[in-house]
Amino acid sequence: MASLSFIQPLSYLLFFGATLFFIYTMVSGSKKLAISENARDDDFEIAEESRFILMFRPFYRVLSPLIEWLPLPGYKSRMNRYVVTAGLEGQVNGNDMIGFQVSIMLVFVFCGFIYFDSTLSILLAAAAGLAYPYVWLYEKKKERQERIKLSMPDVVDMLSLSVEAGLSFNAAVQKVCNIYRHDKDPFVVELYLMDQNIKLGRSREEALKIMADRVELMELDSFASILIQANKMGSSIAEVLKSQADRMRSERFLKAEKLGAQASQKLLLPMMLFIFPVIFIVIFGPYLVKFIMG
Repeated sequence: MASLSFIQPLSYLLFFGATLFFIYTMVSGSKKLAISENARDDDFEIAEESRFILMFRPFYRVLSPLIEWLPLPGYKSRMNRYVVTAGLEGQVNGNDMIGFQVSIMLVFVFCGFIYFDSTLSILLAAAAGLAYPYVWLYEKKKERQERIKLSMPDVVDMLSLSVEAGLSFNAAVQKVCNIYRHDKDPFVVELYLMDQNIKLGRSREEALKIMADRVELMELDSFASILIQANKMGSSIAEVLKSQADRMRSERFLKAEKLGAQASQKLLLPMMLFIFPVIFIVIFGPYLVKFIMG
């Protein structure tokens, strides 16, 4: 009877999850088909896709009134910044992420009731359910920042070549966005949004500051500050872009060398613990057996 009571709730959970996943797959497939039929060549994809969050949308949308009532302005602001930096602002917002945390917590608590009997284990499951979406969003933010950091030298170099060819800075940004629009490069997406802000009436300085605040990356903040100073001082944008591309490429090369040097040091401990003992056993093992056997 105990085993039956254990299997029945689990089967309900699996059935409900499979049904929800099937409905989401059908709905998302039909939406993608409609978008592809109405798509044009000049469309620019901005938001990154995350099925992991959208699968739980029916849950956290029900919890939206409760999340909006929660007096957590600082935490909500932080989640909104993380969502923007991770490139998910077109799909979710900070309240949705908090509702997503609550939904995962409830799932973990339900699994805790099924698998464990102690209250401490259930509380730990609830804490893990709250922490996992936060860690996931933070890692996605860091991953997008790393992608921007890696792609900046090449994109800035292309901007420099375009400006040296006679294009203005805004025209060069539009040209680069047109070239890289199908690559889903996050830095190109940020340049596109900066260009859209300029078209909406904002100054170049304000658009660059907004781009730097969105990404929260030191390299991009330095890039925006140097462009703002060059614009104020009347310096050549082409020379500034070229020097910035060379500096970024040098920093990327130095970072690769640093990681390579650290890799050799990190391999030393596993070699001493796992590889060297095996080599010693293979070499000296037969002699030790002969010595023991006399």
